[in-house]
Amino acid sequence: MQASSRRAFLVSLGAVAAGTTGCSAGRTEGSAASSPKAPSSTARPTSGSPSPTATRPSAQDPTASGADLVHGPRDVPAVALTFHGAGDPSLTRGALAALAAADAKVTVMAVGTWLQQNPSLARAVLDAGHELGNHTWSHQAMRRLGPVACRTEIARAKALITELAGTPVRWFRPSGTPTSTATIRAAALASGYDRCLSYDVDPLDYTDPGAAAVTRGVLSAVRPGSIVSLHLGHAGTVAALPDVLAGLADRGLRAVTTSSLVQGRG
Repeated sequence: MQASSRRAFLVSLGAVAAGTTGCSAGRTEGSAASSPKAPSSTARPTSGSPSPTATRPSAQDPTASGADLVHGPRDVPAVALTFHGAGDPSLTRGALAALAAADAKVTVMAVGTWLQQNPSLARAVLDAGHELGNHTWSHQAMRRLGPVACRTEIARAKALITELAGTPVRWFRPSGTPTSTATIRAAALASGYDRCLSYDVDPLDYTDPGAAAVTRGVLSAVRPGSIVSLHLGHAGTVAALPDVLAGLADRGLRAVTTSSLVQGRG
């Protein structure tokens, strides 16, 4: 990244983090102890995502105040692969093995109930150098929830992820929608997330189109700075990873965590 471009991006990003709307974790996060405790048992989450007809992320300036983070700086030769964390834990371990073979780093947006049932996966993700994020407690359609339910979904997941990770995580992504609403942003901010994580590349892998289609969907749309939405709980996604990572390398792009991407580290 050119020095002037990188400075401008980071200054703009810092301005957003200092504001009052937006859902990455701010510098001062609420205490995990003050968050509602996770229930002792709950229904297993689905690994579903919005239907193909759901609202897609807008192409607005990713550094604009109040905007969801849709992509990172376009002059960084890197992308962020972000995985919705749910589903069969054996598929997650397979994905981690494929990522390790390519020396790729990613962000796993974990569903709280998934981590409650598979707590060892939190350390498996972090110990491999990846990043954890908050993808709500039970993966409900957040646009349909009221303010209290939204806050509870976010705070419960935060409490468990903080306990397992040993530290609060930076990123929050609402479930069931690629974009946030004012209600979702207010609920996220109450848990210390000042910006919501969206994406600009969606291969619709949750529809199980097969590994080849997932690979094409990613590589046909990805650009420097892209944030890609993927799902750990789908066999076709895991099978596609070697070809996706090889295709990124052929394009001179590295897979890095979301935090590394927005900081301009390729």
